[in-house]
Amino acid sequence: MILQKILQPIQHLVLMMNNTKKDILAALETNLPQQLKKIKTEVAQTEIVVDTEEDYAYSREKIKDLITKAEEAIDNMMALASETEHPRAFEVLAGMFKTTTDMMDQLITLQKKRKELTQSEEQKPGSPGNTTNNAIFVGSTTELQKFLSNNNDNN
Repeated sequence: MILQKILQPIQHLVLMMNNTKKDILAALETNLPQQLKKIKTEVAQTEIVVDTEEDYAYSREKIKDLITKAEEAIDNMMALASETEHPRAFEVLAGMFKTTTDMMDQLITLQKKRKELTQSEEQKPGSPGNTTNNAIFVGSTTELQKFLSNNNDNN
């Protein structure tokens, strides 16, 4: 009897949760297809270029800031290393040089990636729009000489 009184509210809550879950799923099934139609499926090329340019400008600015800060840190570390003449200070300085040159390489790589992303399909080498016509003569050298001599005689 006491157990039944305790279990009854719990069963009622479970039943309500199941009904709520069913209601939510039913609402999703009816409304979700309508919402999916509104979602933009294709992104325009101009939007990609604008986003790429914004990201490029942001990344380039941050990398340049980091390189500037690294140069200042290198100057401070060079002074510290020369004053202390401790091998570890020179080791850290060498690591800072390597990190700074890596950041400079990232700046160049960023420029190359930007060029690849913003380059239109027509400008890409090897795209179907580029046609290269090569004239090739298939035959012996004597046939080629006859052909060339006939061309010279006609001109």
